[in-house]
Amino acid sequence: MRALIVTTVLALTACATAPSPAAAPACVVSQEDRAWIDASIGAWFFSAREITGVATQPIEAVFFDERCVLTGANAFTAERAEGVVWSAHAHNGQITLPDGQTMPAGVTSFASAEGGRAFFVMSTPSVWRAAGVSNDGLGLEAMMTAVLLHEATHVAQAQTFGARIGTIVEANNLPDDFNDDSIQQRFGANAEFAASVERETELLFQAVAAPDQATARRLAREARDLMRARRARWFTGADAYLADAEDVWLSFEGTGQWLGYQWLVHLSGGGAEMDAALAYFARRGRWWSQKEGAALALVVGRLADFDWMPDAFGGSDRTLTQMLDAALGPE
Repeated sequence: MRALIVTTVLALTACATAPSPAAAPACVVSQEDRAWIDASIGAWFFSAREITGVATQPIEAVFFDERCVLTGANAFTAERAEGVVWSAHAHNGQITLPDGQTMPAGVTSFASAEGGRAFFVMSTPSVWRAAGVSNDGLGLEAMMTAVLLHEATHVAQAQTFGARIGTIVEANNLPDDFNDDSIQQRFGANAEFAASVERETELLFQAVAAPDQATARRLAREARDLMRARRARWFTGADAYLADAEDVWLSFEGTGQWLGYQWLVHLSGGGAEMDAALAYFARRGRWWSQKEGAALALVVGRLADFDWMPDAFGGSDRTLTQMLDAALGPE
């Protein structure tokens, strides 16, 4: 397994009431899980400093294993992992979130910024491993760090892409569960629609790997033409809003995947080979929004002659397809 960023493993802070010298701590996360948490928080600071250049966001962190919850209000804003103030308490199989909701203590990773309170929730590697999750190409811990980076970016985008999705939901009276996979869930059984998405995605990944810029541009234009034709055929009438929604979801998921991939291949990050990071992270899984979004972000990164990252990571709601169109210019 490739090593994660090295960081100091801290002693777990006790629960709210300090125990007497003879009392055992209320709960203790394993040394292995704690090392991964500290390394992943370090990866967040590293990625902001060395990859995106975007300021870190105030996000409350909630990590948990099979019996213990570890929370840190300053986890994503402390200058280093050693500066995070952690607290711990035991759980009974249910995790109480910072917004008061509860959820089962299983495999999960997500960020929320609703109601003006930003927080990140993730179970530790021991929970994922116990559930049978693995990643032979990268190692479970490295893959999970990339997932953490992906999810944490969404908090930075809450006022841009998040607000834009909120406007779409309100304007079209959509259900609360409208999400990045809703389009796939609706059109996944449509063979022509699905074939176009698959071809668009493959062309974009081919553009990323193209031997020269002219070939990359040609392949990216072909992918965009297919995308426009697909949307013109199926995103019509009452479904016209789906074109905008798809753009935003591709941007949300694509930028998250892009950041996770960039950390994985960085020599001072995950140190993974590019082919392995593509196969076992950027292209892994069955969800369209993540795979096509990742391909879009990688193509924008290759073709853009402008600094696109500030916008992508919270500076505006300009989508990846809009950035790609700007990078391609007129035909």
